Amino acid sequence: MAEENPFDRVVEPWEAVMEDMAATATGYREAGYSVLELHPGDVAVENDERYGLDVLVPGEEYDELERVTAAATFDAYEVYHAREAGMTFLLLVLTDPEAEQAVCCPAYYDDRDAEALERRSHAEGAMHTHVRPLDDETWVTFTHDEPDLFFPA
Repeated sequence: MAEENPFDRVVEPWEAVMEDMAATATGYREAGYSVLELHPGDVAVENDERYGLDVLVPGEEYDELERVTAAATFDAYEVYHAREAGMTFLLLVLTDPEAEQAVCCPAYYDDRDAEALERRSHAEGAMHTHVRPLDDETWVTFTHDEPDLFFPA
């Protein structure tokens, strides 16, 4: 029996996440925020020294993310999630309310990867989202002190 192509499990729900991101970004813009929407090409679960979600974005988006994170402190966040076809889809909205800046970062993970990542996040007391360009030389890391938000029951 051929192994199921993960792309087939991701494509339709991912399109819905991207639509949700656009609507969420519009809401923040209407509230006066500047919003950076990220459009990942791939998302992977890392469980080594750089554990968390590894989010690959286009170079120009990454450059803008570096600029935005240098000028703002993203100390608030919300995590929206949905589960479908053995996958968990996330929309992470990071905000600096004082600077009225937001970053919308969609992500996903295979539920088979969740248990080890959830255990590690609880043991460490934090979850991480690492956003990087293709070269993997640099990345912007967001640390989240409420890992439960990433793992729906």
